[in-house]
Amino acid sequence: MKTEFLVRARHAVNHVSPNRMHDDGLPQKLGFRGALVLGAAIYGNMIRSVVAQHGENWLENAEVSARFLKPVCSGDQLRVAVESLTSESGEPTYRISAFNETVSGELAATLETVMPDKHPLPDPKSLLQSNEWIGPVTRERSWDLIEPGKAYRLLHHTLQRSDNLAWAQVLEDCNPIFLEGATPPVHPAQILLQAAYGASNQFRGDNAVHASSRIRVRKLLRAGDEVTVLTVPAEKWERKGNHWITLYGAVRHDGDLCAEIYHTQIFRLRGT
Repeated sequence: MKTEFLVRARHAVNHVSPNRMHDDGLPQKLGFRGALVLGAAIYGNMIRSVVAQHGENWLENAEVSARFLKPVCSGDQLRVAVESLTSESGEPTYRISAFNETVSGELAATLETVMPDKHPLPDPKSLLQSNEWIGPVTRERSWDLIEPGKAYRLLHHTLQRSDNLAWAQVLEDCNPIFLEGATPPVHPAQILLQAAYGASNQFRGDNAVHASSRIRVRKLLRAGDEVTVLTVPAEKWERKGNHWITLYGAVRHDGDLCAEIYHTQIFRLRGT
């Protein structure tokens, strides 16, 4: 079964970042139409129908693979196509595509998600020792400073209900599951951002472009939960003058591993 709906892409007003690719100016100088909408916002638009159908069952047990293929700017209209499938083992599976109707319907992003019967063992990187130090973040992220396999310092913070309210506004999605009660489930777009937040706890970066993500949700996270985020650079590479990185993030609450995130981005674009 296949369904489609239209959404308007918007900037995430609740996400404060030094990344200048989300502000007017630098993106246009690099040849883009305008400031890029956060990948997490596109992800939130694409996953909304799955959450509407499965609710907390998906929010506490899911595997997701998302690719962001073409830039999306604020105000662009996306046509989201959702195809409901069934895996060989009978697990609920979805294939989702976002087409940018503002740019002749080009394919902007793809996503596949499944609700697995059983997750694989956690990535061994989740057990690495963090690199603890005290003070504000002052060092700029650079090729030489990134050491694959060496963990960053732990990020400690509390997940906020106000972020759910902000995502409801940004995505124009008033699903009550994220709005009702004092401790609703955390919006999946906010979960996706945790590895990036962990990286910002180690280095400053100013012109990254989100390319893809894999997310493994093992346990439900709620507003008010105090979490730690361990971020580890998994690999780095250079291609066509661009510097790439895949970050691994392990999100824990009360010692339990709740989510694993693999976040791939161009962290330094050629010409900057």
